Amino acid sequence: MKRHLAVAAIAALAIPAALSGCSSLSAGSDPGASADFPGSEPITLVMPFSAGGSTDLMLRGLVPFLEEELGTSVIVENTVGAGGQVALTAIAGAAPDGHTIGVTNLPSTLAYVNEDRQATYEQASFEPLATVNRFRGIIATSASGEWSTLEQVVEAAQAEPGSITVGVDGLGGDDHIFVTAFEEAADVEFTVVPFDDGSEKMTALIGNQIDLSFGSVPTFMAQIDSGNAVALAALDAEPIVGLEDVPTTSSFGYDVQWESYNVLSVPAGTAPEVRTVLEDAIEAASAAAAADADFTTQMENGGYEFGFQDSAWTVERWTELDARWRELVPIAISGE
Repeated sequence: MKRHLAVAAIAALAIPAALSGCSSLSAGSDPGASADFPGSEPITLVMPFSAGGSTDLMLRGLVPFLEEELGTSVIVENTVGAGGQVALTAIAGAAPDGHTIGVTNLPSTLAYVNEDRQATYEQASFEPLATVNRFRGIIATSASGEWSTLEQVVEAAQAEPGSITVGVDGLGGDDHIFVTAFEEAADVEFTVVPFDDGSEKMTALIGNQIDLSFGSVPTFMAQIDSGNAVALAALDAEPIVGLEDVPTTSSFGYDVQWESYNVLSVPAGTAPEVRTVLEDAIEAASAAAAADADFTTQMENGGYEFGFQDSAWTVERWTELDARWRELVPIAISGE
């Protein structure tokens, strides 16, 4: 099936030379585990996203509980650039001593599957500690736009392939891959319009410059609450809390689910004893946060699905998504 890509300037990927050669594949030997880890030395949480974004807000809310469990400070370091690759390269190349934890969200970290991104890391570059949140997804349109149901969109796209425009955060990104999965499931062809970031995409959607956008619930909640955007479908098998009246893609017969997870990892080579301390602390911190009324309200209002999953679950999910992405990324990039 031929996909349509709108003409747009794509900035060349640029990773600082100081980072581009680093990878945990050659990070060095296991430094061993200190008996009193983490001690009083602070832990750095490397965040590949800007301050104030959905992942940043959620994890900053979790940090005080994590500090309580670890008995030391946790410093959030926003390291933005190259679609997250600057931060992920730094995480993979950090000393595997437990004092650097990285946000290795899935599926965004899977950008390494796309050879054009020239990532110097892969799944084996990281040791996942835990998953702490799942983002559920929706298909949204402008409240003042032409479309009011997903059935209308699919019918129009089938009748005139490429007539429906869908905004994405750059070619080959998470939302682009989910768009591709939906095209495959619904047997439709969209015109994909790439933007530099989510805010540009949202502005274009509200202004009716594009017809649709796919994304996580927190991305759209403010605009839905204000009446500027409407959800046509939940990209899930189950209704979304707070959006129970929105039909699911499964209810239309499309087996497409938005699978996006907040994952915390350390560089490969980190001692098992250190990983156990960190994983246990994240589990306890997650339980304490889930019992906190303010934190819970923040999660509910933001459209999060907060909850702890251990390292074994995370590794299994990572491996499954890696395999799926290797199928979908070439289709999305080639447009075939």
